[in-house]
Amino acid sequence: MIKKREGVDRESLLGSLTSWGRGRSALPPADPAPPPSPPAYVTPSRRTKKTFTAWADVDALEQLKRLAAHKRTSQQKLIAAAFNLLFEKHGLLPIAT
Repeated sequence: MIKKREGVDRESLLGSLTSWGRGRSALPPADPAPPPSPPAYVTPSRRTKKTFTAWADVDALEQLKRLAAHKRTSQQKLIAAAFNLLFEKHGLLPIAT
């Protein structure tokens, strides 16, 4: 509820506010859209892959790191081998690379 103040007529106040807003947009002018950015470069070896994130114990991750160093291979290859063992165990094709 709007309280009436001394010396201020509600109708004249609304009229002045209405005329003040005429010809103006309620929204600021929109900036022109930036040109579309080119797709990010993806290494050829990763074009058929997708990022996979999982939570694991710190000790398990440290052990994976040590095993990769000992075997002189990447953690990625060890994880792919683990996926393939899991797939084979469940009767699926070993397709992880």
